[in-house]
Amino acid sequence: MTTMTDPEVRSLQRLMQMHSKHSDYQLLHPSLGALLGDLPQPVGKHEAQRQRYMAQRLSLRGLSLLDIGANTGYFSFAALEAGAARVVSQEGNAEHAHFIALAAQSLGVNDRLEVRPHYYSFTDPSAERFDVTLCLNVLHHLGDDFGDQTLSLDEAKAQMRFALNRLARHTRHLWMQLGFNWKGDRHRPLFAGGTKAELIDHVRQGVQGHWRIDDIAVVNPQTREHEPINDHNLQRFDSLGEFLNRPLFRLTSLHG
Repeated sequence: MTTMTDPEVRSLQRLMQMHSKHSDYQLLHPSLGALLGDLPQPVGKHEAQRQRYMAQRLSLRGLSLLDIGANTGYFSFAALEAGAARVVSQEGNAEHAHFIALAAQSLGVNDRLEVRPHYYSFTDPSAERFDVTLCLNVLHHLGDDFGDQTLSLDEAKAQMRFALNRLARHTRHLWMQLGFNWKGDRHRPLFAGGTKAELIDHVRQGVQGHWRIDDIAVVNPQTREHEPINDHNLQRFDSLGEFLNRPLFRLTSLHG
């Protein structure tokens, strides 16, 4: 780790305190905690548990990784820690992107971590190819944070499937999560019953011919750790809240 100057510390702290739609959303990676001192930090969204499960299922050592919707970079920095050779953090929020870039410089990893401060284009045929891509809790914001804001719900769902399948041409492995509600609005459910089974079936049917689903995991309500789906944990546990009921998918591209 390089030594941070006082202005750099203040810049990181100021960026953390700026409020935007998705600020205070993501836990800070432990490597960044020491940089911010006693500044209050976000509670997060089960990042450590998800990262632990993903690391057990897919090694990143020596691989390239794209983190779509990187937020403040928890999974980007975790990928570097896990041995990824190169990480690209794609983040459309200017403050979050600046935070990741400054933190990477402060940690001395900016030679392996590139920040792209704009939303990922799911329609770019010349998009760079990566070994692994993270698309965690991004697609249900299509038509809101990115994409055509005039879409109907059905059109948005079709566009989500299209975006997901386009990624199969630009990555070998994909970790993906999808929310139950369009734009995060509980009054706009993507699935009539709001069940895990509906969401999983939607993904299974939608990716045929593009992806092989290798793994589907959900949170165990007792341990709060991710585990492969089974008859017990497939039910929805409302006590966990909507976010922790979202399945986590690992997919492998069928496009080589």
